Amino acid sequence: MNDPDSVGVLVSGPEEAELSVVLFRGGWADVDYFDGMDDAGALPASGIASAREFGVQLDGWVARVFGQPSYSGEPNL
Repeated sequence: MNDPDSVGVLVSGPEEAELSVVLFRGGWADVDYFDGMDDAGALPASGIASAREFGVQLDGWVARVFGQPSYSGEPNL
């Protein structure tokens, strides 16, 4: 039976910025980033109890590394 313990996401951005997230079944994640300039490190990630909570956390990590997104027009809901 194939029952994974984790899933990973790699988000790449401008100037070689990267966000690497590995979400573990136990509700925590390993989150590492490099902003493409001179800032790199790990971000706190624990107590993730649902997919919704993971989405909220991921939005925050993306904003931390790449800045706030800018939208043109109406968002897709």
